[in-house]
Amino acid sequence: MNTKLILPFVLISTLALAACENSSDAPETPDPDAGNPEAFAEPFEETDTPSETMSAEEMQQRREEIEEDAQQTFESIMEETEETGDNLVQMGDDAMSALSEQMTSASDAIAVQIDGLVANAAEVRDDNMTDEQKLQVVANVRNAAEEAARALGQSPQEVIAAGDTAEERTREVLGLE
Repeated sequence: MNTKLILPFVLISTLALAACENSSDAPETPDPDAGNPEAFAEPFEETDTPSETMSAEEMQQRREEIEEDAQQTFESIMEETEETGDNLVQMGDDAMSALSEQMTSASDAIAVQIDGLVANAAEVRDDNMTDEQKLQVVANVRNAAEEAARALGQSPQEVIAAGDTAEERTREVLGLE
């Protein structure tokens, strides 16, 4: 960053803020002598301001202190911003990992469901089953696999794919081609 551009603004802002701190509130009751030079016959003493004027070296030193403070503040803000960005990236990565795990676990759950359905179809298989009965078993297994996929929040394409896989494997187990 170009600190030569930022630091004069910081210096001006700091001086303006310091000037604002010395303001006083308006009196509650208007003074009828306001504006009358004789009303100010007593010398006015300011207790908050230094009685001496700053030398050129003191002003230079004060300016350098203000510039250093501004640079440290700027660097601190940049570090915090960078940390916040890193944290956001990490949160995004964590969310993607969690989503990926959910998708994997959903796919695994569907595969387990299909395995169980096909195993059940193999158990009910009988050499005396008619093709119509076998097709009914295939349809039931397909419907059950599709319902399991829907229950796990799968997309319509994934639901159909689960049904296709279940049907194909059940036809194979039952000897249908």
